[in-house]
Amino acid sequence: MHSKKTYELLLSRYNDMHNAILKPCAEKEKFATLIKDVEDQLEKIGKTVVYLNGMTALEYAIHLAKVANAQSN
Repeated sequence: MHSKKTYELLLSRYNDMHNAILKPCAEKEKFATLIKDVEDQLEKIGKTVVYLNGMTALEYAIHLAKVANAQSN
């Protein structure tokens, strides 16, 4: 499985190539299909949660626990 960033990069490049082809033709249609496929894959991946300073979910949970403990003391 590819990462979301990979699909986003592919989508950007496919759009660039599709837009560079000025006349309708088989190649332009090929890129339209590729764009739709990549958009579908991105939709399946869903939203990416980004935590503070690029922390993982576990690191962020530990950070929140430390903050809560510090506030209660």
